[in-house]
Amino acid sequence: MAPKSRALARQISRRNEVTRYQPPPGYDSAYSYLFSYGTPNTEKIIPTFDSFANLAYAGNGVVFGVILARIKLFSEARFKFRSLVDKRLFGNPDLAKLEKPWPGGTTGELLARMEQDVSLAGNAYIRDAGDRLERLRPDWVTIVSEITQDEFGRQVREVVGYLYEPVGDQDRGTEFYPVEEVAHWSPIPDPMANFRGMSWLTPVIREVNADIAMTEHRYAYYQNAATPNLIIKYKDELKVDQVDRIRKTVTARHAGSGNAYKTMVLDNGADPMVVGDQVSDALSNVQAAGENRIAVAAGVPAIVVGLKEGLNAATLANYDSAIKAFADLTMRPNWRSACACLSKLVNVPSDAELWFDTSDIIALQEGEQTQAQTFAVDAKTASTLITAGYTSESVTLAIKARDMSLLKHTGRFSVQLLPPGQDTNNTSPVGGEKTDGV
Repeated sequence: MAPKSRALARQISRRNEVTRYQPPPGYDSAYSYLFSYGTPNTEKIIPTFDSFANLAYAGNGVVFGVILARIKLFSEARFKFRSLVDKRLFGNPDLAKLEKPWPGGTTGELLARMEQDVSLAGNAYIRDAGDRLERLRPDWVTIVSEITQDEFGRQVREVVGYLYEPVGDQDRGTEFYPVEEVAHWSPIPDPMANFRGMSWLTPVIREVNADIAMTEHRYAYYQNAATPNLIIKYKDELKVDQVDRIRKTVTARHAGSGNAYKTMVLDNGADPMVVGDQVSDALSNVQAAGENRIAVAAGVPAIVVGLKEGLNAATLANYDSAIKAFADLTMRPNWRSACACLSKLVNVPSDAELWFDTSDIIALQEGEQTQAQTFAVDAKTASTLITAGYTSESVTLAIKARDMSLLKHTGRFSVQLLPPGQDTNNTSPVGGEKTDGV
């Protein structure tokens, strides 16, 4: 597979010079779709990665803050295996590739890269490179698919691999990676594509542009004296050179924030007239509304980012609830889908699944008073269940997993549940014979 893939990649790099390429004997027929390089056989992300990364992420504080909040919480999780039998979390050496994905890398860096790519491009690609993992830049990846047949003999489209064209890396050539080697994560599906994901920034890009424009407006306001714009009227008609001289004089003496609030002295009957009064609260309110819509699209409560919409007494009182909503509605679905995606890169035990562990994330730990209340409720529940005849081990597992199906009964019942006069040492387990001394 590898020699053919390399040869295929060299041909693809010259595809602009070839009108139609016929694959050599022995190639899978699906590879011929690469050379037509058109939909629906190939899918690339919408060409917005550069603008999202440079203008939105690096050029807008709101977008940067929202993505940073997502990255910080998402990268705090750790990978574990979860038993399909009792939902117990455990680890083993098979997780090493996710714990140290590349030389000097950590689980947190892997998750941070995945979240960043998904926010900016809607897609994250992680390749299995043998003894390490590699992050593939999403705008250099093309998803390649083909039409095949399902078990009923009908047509179905499926992914066969990923074409990687590192156009910004002069030292690296084009490669084709089969689908088994690449974990593709796209938590928000693109409705216009079969396999590609969509960035949450896509529906709010106008809000981002508006926020940038309003920020530039405020900057221009302060650059131009931090005072209202003026129209200076004269009773008599002025010559062109007089108008230019007055404009230059006023600009030199009063333009710029360093000249703000200085007294303006005019002569010859000049009558200044204010055009607009100040950067009004209305502008700030409009901008705050746009910021809130950006946060909503990202699934991040405004208070978590520190936006104006979230910084009031009523909202601050609900900070714990906001964090819980952020984790439950945004992070947990992403952790779950990321684990499902990455499971193809590790050896997952047959009776388990790749899962996430959030027990060490301080932001998700309940306050001391809430913890004490929860512990008291759990202890009372455990006592009730054990008294009802369930094993202490299954009670512990059920309470921890919040799954009553994990409970296992001992066959012993409380004396209150026995018929009058029946010996408590001669009871019948459910579905079993009478036992003595049990």
